[in-house]
Amino acid sequence: MLNNFSLNFLNNLPNFYLKLTKKYSNRLIFGSNRSIFKGSGIEFIDVREYIPGDDPRYIDWNVSARYNQLFVRNFQEEREIPIFTCIDLSSTLFFGTKDKLKIELLIELVAFIINLSYSLNERLGAFISFKNEFSYFKPSRNLGNSYKILHFLTNIYKDFINSKEKYLGAGNNIIQLLMRVNQSLKRTSILFFISDFIDIDDNSINKITLLLNYFVKKNNELFLIKIGDPTEFDLPIIGSVTLLDPITKKVRTFELSNEKIRQIFKQKILSKYERLENIVIKSNSLYISYLTNENLETKVREFIKKNRAKNKR
Repeated sequence: MLNNFSLNFLNNLPNFYLKLTKKYSNRLIFGSNRSIFKGSGIEFIDVREYIPGDDPRYIDWNVSARYNQLFVRNFQEEREIPIFTCIDLSSTLFFGTKDKLKIELLIELVAFIINLSYSLNERLGAFISFKNEFSYFKPSRNLGNSYKILHFLTNIYKDFINSKEKYLGAGNNIIQLLMRVNQSLKRTSILFFISDFIDIDDNSINKITLLLNYFVKKNNELFLIKIGDPTEFDLPIIGSVTLLDPITKKVRTFELSNEKIRQIFKQKILSKYERLENIVIKSNSLYISYLTNENLETKVREFIKKNRAKNKR
C-alpha cells in the first residue's frame, strides 16, 4: 500500500467537504429545530405526576410502578448541545488495500463532521486516544478551532509516512475511550465514536454494550462508525503470505489458498461485527460501516436514511 501514501488529498479537504456539507446539511435538519439529531433540544430534569392530556411517550414506567401511579418525565429546552468526535486511533488504521488507507477515511469523516457542525452552527469538540494517551479539544463553533482537530490527525498521518515504526504496537482503546468520555461529559451531548474495532473480543463487546447503554440512559445521542478494509474479512486467494501484525509486531505466515479457511475466517469476522451492530441498534443508536473502497457521499446518504428511520421509531 506504500504507493497509495499521498498527502495530495489533504490539500483538497476544506473546499471539497464544505461543498459536500452545503449539499446535504439542509437534508439533515428535522422539523423546526436546527439540530440534525432527534431530541437534542431538550434535557431531562425530573419527573412529575401524570396529568390527563400528557404525551404517553414520556411516561416513566419505572417510577410509576414504584409509586403505583403514573409519572411523566419533565424536560427543559437547552440552548445548545455539543457534538464530540470520539476517535480510537490504533496501528491497524494505517492500512488499506483499495482506494485509501483507513486513516484517510477517518480524516475524511472528521473533516465532514467539522464542516457539517459549522454549517449548522453547532459546537464541536473531540476526544482522541492513542497508546493510552488522550487528547481533548474543547467544543467550539469557531471553524479555526475545530480545524485544530483535523490538523492534529493530519500531522499524525504525515508523521507516520516518515516514521512508521513509531506507530506499531497500538491496539484498539475503545473501552478506555468510552470511559474517559463518560467521566468528562458534564451535560447531554451528541457523540460520534470512530474506530476500526479490529482487536475487540467478546468480553470487549460486552463492556461496550454496558457503556453504550449508560450513555443512552443519560440522554446522549450516539453514532458509532466502524472504519474498515474489504480484505480484513474477504481474504484474497494468493497462496502463502507473510504479514506483520501491527499490534503485536509479530511476523506470521498464512496459507490463503484454502477456500474453507478463508470462509471460516470471513464468517468469524463478520459475525463479530454483526453482533456489534445489533448491540448499537438495540441501544437506539446508529451504526455505520465505512470501507476503503466506498465513497463518502454514498455513506452520507446512508447516514441520512438510517438517521431518519431511527428518529421515526
